Amino acid sequence: MVSAPRPERILAARDLLGETLQNIAASAGISQSYLSEIASGARPFTSEQAERIAGATGLPVEFFEVESPSVGTTLQFRRLKSTKVKTTKKAVQYFREASRIVQGAALLGGLQTKSLPYVNEPTSGVLDGEAIEGVALKTRALMGLDAVSPIPNVMRAIERLGIVVVPVLLDPTGDVNVVDQGHFGISHGDEHGVPLLGYFPGASPDRDRFTLSHELGHVLLHSRRSSDDAELEAHHFAGALLLPERAARQELHSQITLNQLAHVKARFGVSIQALIMRAAALDIIDAKRHRSLFVQLSARGWRQHEPVEVVAEYPVLMGRLLEIAIPDGAHVREVEATTALPRAYIAAMAPSPPRRGTSTGKVVRFPA
Repeated sequence: MVSAPRPERILAARDLLGETLQNIAASAGISQSYLSEIASGARPFTSEQAERIAGATGLPVEFFEVESPSVGTTLQFRRLKSTKVKTTKKAVQYFREASRIVQGAALLGGLQTKSLPYVNEPTSGVLDGEAIEGVALKTRALMGLDAVSPIPNVMRAIERLGIVVVPVLLDPTGDVNVVDQGHFGISHGDEHGVPLLGYFPGASPDRDRFTLSHELGHVLLHSRRSSDDAELEAHHFAGALLLPERAARQELHSQITLNQLAHVKARFGVSIQALIMRAAALDIIDAKRHRSLFVQLSARGWRQHEPVEVVAEYPVLMGRLLEIAIPDGAHVREVEATTALPRAYIAAMAPSPPRRGTSTGKVVRFPA
């Protein structure tokens, strides 16, 4: 039996599962109005009720005992405006639960984040490009990279900073994982401990690399300051991290073609569209060339399906933290009791990478 269940975890369960209180109440044999009063704290939440709700939702009863993580003040979330509110709540709660597990496991494992180049200015104005380029170069230096080389594996480079990366799956308990293209990335900074970045599997690997770089930009640029245009700043940071200015001026030129951009994509693992935006941001190409390249992209059907395959990357740090937090040889029930989540969620947060030799994380070169 669970002791001292927390009523706010009922709403957390609702959001995580994308359910309604009405459906949860019906499955648990509790009236909706009574369950709403329990969730609001107007009525006591008993252990027996927690057991019934756990059985109805498929969540471990420990889910209703742990404290709800709070990551709202530094949470950044990139999604389409058309994305459904329920889907967004589901993704955010998944991310909160992942953060809860990460913070506990990081303490056990002694994980320490490197001294990152956070921007601390209290101003809410937009950072200039030079400042963002400088933060990106400092970050690359912490990753052990120079100012011109490609990043072979963005996920591993971020994890070496002591930042955890997790895939966000909207239905990890289903037969088929739901990939929601209305979401791109989610992150929070160090206010609650170890920074955490989330990405939504299903996009192309080059998109994942850009998304994680974008979210890292949010962590460094917006954890300790507000911005009038946080998305623009994070986009600029991602471009500067993946293709620093010095490298961009070596690789790109004012009359660059799509085929030439494809070769650059093969070396740096950056999409052709992002390369065009990077060239425009650095004034390497003018507005006319920028428009022309995008018109050509559309004409070739490359807006949705670009050429050049980039090898998929997989996070490993979360798995290592879970190995520390979960007893060796633990049964499924022990795993769920320790993490307060179904085993499927834990597996989704720390997917097993391919066997050694099947994915090196290196970018596949464009054929000559």
